[in-house]
This record gives sequence, structure tokens and C-alpha cells, in this order.
Amino acid sequence: MILKALLAFFVMSFEAQAEYRAYQYIVQSNDPYAVATKAPAQYIVSTLNPQMYKSYHGGSRINIDLLRTWICPGYTGRNQRVCDHPYDKSGPQQ
Repeated sequence: MILKALLAFFVMSFEAQAEYRAYQYIVQSNDPYAVATKAPAQYIVSTLNPQMYKSYHGGSRINIDLLRTWICPGYTGRNQRVCDHPYDKSGPQQ
């Protein structure tokens, strides 16, 4: 009985810390009409890595350039917003 109580206390005393990686891209279209009209590039922040983002959002019809990546603490479910880049909050540490 005591062993079960100690085991339960031990398991419950650890708190799970989730984290995920965020990516920032510049996305441009390869569509000839968009190129002719000089459609602007878009800055995108996503949790999808470069290969997954490209295959999910257009494949060969888009060009993506990875700008930066960072780790976010927490949970990404329930349509929660991706965390901001740490330098956007406080500026680079010197």
C-alpha cells in the first residue's frame, strides 16, 4: 500500500514540459500570373518544417525560403497561436 502511494506521488510529482519548433518563411508563388503581376511575398510563421510546408501548401507552385527557427514551450492544439520569436520580445542579448 505504501509502495503504491509512493509510486503515485513519484509519478505525479513530475510535470510534463511540451515544446515545439516554429519556422518563419518567405513564401513566393511560381504561378506565371502572380509573377507577371509582381504579387508580393508573404512572411509566414508555421510549425511545419520546410518540406512539409511546401508539400502541404502547393508543392512546386511555391518557393519558400527559411528565415529563422526557434523553440516554443507549450502546446499547439486547439488552434493556439505559434509563439513569437524570443528576439522579437526583448532584442538580442549582448
